[in-house]
Amino acid sequence: MTRAIACISGSRADYHLMVPVYEALAAAPGLRPTLLATCAHLHPAFRESSAQALRTFPGRVLLVTMPMDDDSGLGMAQALGHGVLNLAQALDAQRPDILLLQGDRGEMLAGAMAAAHMNIPVVHMSGGDRTGSIDNAIRNAITAFAHVHLTTCRDSTAALRAMGEAPGRIFEVGEPALDRILSMTFLPRAELCARLRLDPAKPILAATLHPVTTERDRAGEQMRALLEALDALGAQTVLTEPNTDAGGQAMREALRAHGERPWLRVEQSLGFEMYASLLHEASAMVGNSSSGILEAPSFGLPVVNVGQRQHGRLRAGNVLDVGNDAPAILAGLRRALRDEDFRAACRTCVNPYGNGTASAATADILARLTIGPALLDKWRALNAPLLDSHGL
Repeated sequence: MTRAIACISGSRADYHLMVPVYEALAAAPGLRPTLLATCAHLHPAFRESSAQALRTFPGRVLLVTMPMDDDSGLGMAQALGHGVLNLAQALDAQRPDILLLQGDRGEMLAGAMAAAHMNIPVVHMSGGDRTGSIDNAIRNAITAFAHVHLTTCRDSTAALRAMGEAPGRIFEVGEPALDRILSMTFLPRAELCARLRLDPAKPILAATLHPVTTERDRAGEQMRALLEALDALGAQTVLTEPNTDAGGQAMREALRAHGERPWLRVEQSLGFEMYASLLHEASAMVGNSSSGILEAPSFGLPVVNVGQRQHGRLRAGNVLDVGNDAPAILAGLRRALRDEDFRAACRTCVNPYGNGTASAATADILARLTIGPALLDKWRALNAPLLDSHGL
């Protein structure tokens, strides 16, 4: 028997993080993955590079329209509505046995809402994580619709139980992004620096600042504060552009107004191989990307985490939390780059998000999941385990 697994991806960022899972699903006997690609994958600015990434998907790829031209709060809300409509049509046409979702983006919530109404079991990865933006509300809403939860760490497992989710529906598998990092071969430093026009003899700083949707009116100001701190530091820096959430355009305008600096490289996107290689070679990281929390500990990389976007996430010992003002960011960067005791502690920190086995565990769970009324009826107590002892 073949079990059809539908997956949703809204951008190259989430796609690259999930590649090990997609590959594990395709390799598992009896599982057949299909990808519903939406949002940034269809945006004119990213379409070509997304197409290159999607060609690596080990199964069928379907494009599903979900507008994202307007990065205002109204635009994000309207895109969510379009997503429910269009993803519902795609799911109705495909009728998968399971919908697999990851994270806390609007397209994932749209898919969860559609699938739950259509009695398609929803399996959600990364539920119970905590952040300081609207992503937190979206993630918790997906939790309410999801029938099975694959968590990244012990804190997230405990959070889901506190929310009332049945322990028998929760499986702690770890962070899937680590699977790829812990098994990949990184670009040599000389090659990475040649591609990014960097001096391999000098320290490298990785930077990413995304908008916080509840603070979108201050997004431009927050980017200017980061740039002011980077100007004062003067270290060679690779800064990847912000995402398309509300406030992202204001941040990109602040970047353009800032102008060129000999030590600054601004990249729209690096792709997973180059981005992971950058983290491998960097001396420190600054900004508010989740990769500073989830992936950087595996590199022993010091991280200056700016603002509230990652508020509440479980942290390893490599993270320094600072405010959005330039003096605080600069002080954090100086400590991250110059405090040898802190840097030594970072090199030996343990990543609390797993050891690179999330993909295999996910494929095993999806193959063994018993699909029926007990799975779909979340309001009823579980009288038996949801996982079959043999699987497909």
